[in-house]
Amino acid sequence: MRSGRPSGKPPKPSDAEITDLTKSLCNLKELQDIDGKGRYYTWDEFRYRVKPEEAEQLWLYLKVARSLSSQRLPFSPVDIRYVLTGEISQELHFCDQELSKILNVGKATLDSMSEYIFEALSDEAIYSSKLEGAVTTELVARDMLRKNTPPRTRDEQMIVNNHHAMQFIRGKKDVLLTPEFICEIQRIVTADTLKDENQSGSFRMSDDVVVTDKISHEVVHYPPKASDIPILIQALCDLANRDRTDESAGSFVHPLIVGIALHFLFGYIHPFYDGNGRTARTLFYWYVLSRGYLLFEYIPISKIITQSPAQYRDAYIATEEDDLDLTYFLVYNIRCIRKAREKLAEHLHNEHERTSKADRLIAALPDLTKRQGQILRYMLEYKDEEFGIREIAERFSIAYQTARTDLMHLEDCQYLWMRKKGKGQYYIVDEEWLDSVRGQMV
Repeated sequence: MRSGRPSGKPPKPSDAEITDLTKSLCNLKELQDIDGKGRYYTWDEFRYRVKPEEAEQLWLYLKVARSLSSQRLPFSPVDIRYVLTGEISQELHFCDQELSKILNVGKATLDSMSEYIFEALSDEAIYSSKLEGAVTTELVARDMLRKNTPPRTRDEQMIVNNHHAMQFIRGKKDVLLTPEFICEIQRIVTADTLKDENQSGSFRMSDDVVVTDKISHEVVHYPPKASDIPILIQALCDLANRDRTDESAGSFVHPLIVGIALHFLFGYIHPFYDGNGRTARTLFYWYVLSRGYLLFEYIPISKIITQSPAQYRDAYIATEEDDLDLTYFLVYNIRCIRKAREKLAEHLHNEHERTSKADRLIAALPDLTKRQGQILRYMLEYKDEEFGIREIAERFSIAYQTARTDLMHLEDCQYLWMRKKGKGQYYIVDEEWLDSVRGQMV
């Protein structure tokens, strides 16, 4: 029995039962909408909402109804289906329409938010690692990534690796998915963290791998055989690449559906000895970014998932146990995306609505370029901290020499103060200038 979950797999209809059931469809619509909100119940959720003696028969009716309205994912090795529920369709619409509106409304804000992308990518790196058991505080991890300091522990190395992977995929939006590309992502996320480094960037060659619950340590998934991995991974690549080939003609699948399916299928295949979860989530980001959903750079989904890890696990299990009905996993991820989207919308609204005194102050400063103003504004937010040239270069995605020139100019204007540490130059907001303008910023 799985810890914390009701026992019992959902009943599966035989071919004969399906034939009989299709003759009695009059009440299937009501069954699909049993709670009045169209929620897509799992067997465990469903059977406690109907009379015990009717549960199995009603479930079979429901299975037929879902089957009739389902769509097959174009993944040839296994029959995996999904239902576009109202909830899923609505969120896909929001991601297509509302997010683009947010981008347009907040474009001026987003243009000056390169540091926000850095924070979002950092959050994804931190929380994706935490989902795999990494233990560290958010403050320490953020500081490590911001200052580019070497990791001290395996957990910190996982976070650094994830951050490198997120940066890596941002530059690979135009490539096709290949087994080699997948291995490269896994190599990045597992660098210097494996007991056997030969397992980095190589598919597993044995079947002695199982997926266990991180709390109860109970086996929750037996992955396919190692001998099947090459075929399954190639099919995964074909699924990802189909919209860039002739194979997608006449059978459109929404990009977010494909991205979430890649996430699930990668975990299902479990092709590596380690790093499967982190690689799966990175693949999701690569896919949606490569299909133009660039706003996902601003929404760390793993941060939302860490708020409900048991539901994340259960969505995987429900899909596998119910004849690979992907709808459960889609619903869970769609809800995570919605929460992340709403948080971003709130942030953009606040940034758009308020023109802070600090913003007006910097805008009024003479002889500063837009980027130099952004650097100074950012440093004002961390006015007690020192920043190296390389750190600013990485934060604002500019060349080292450009960052050096900008910081030297800000120092010449007496907005920053520089001190040397060894061979390095470090900058901090000048206290005298800050004191002189503090009244304008309160």
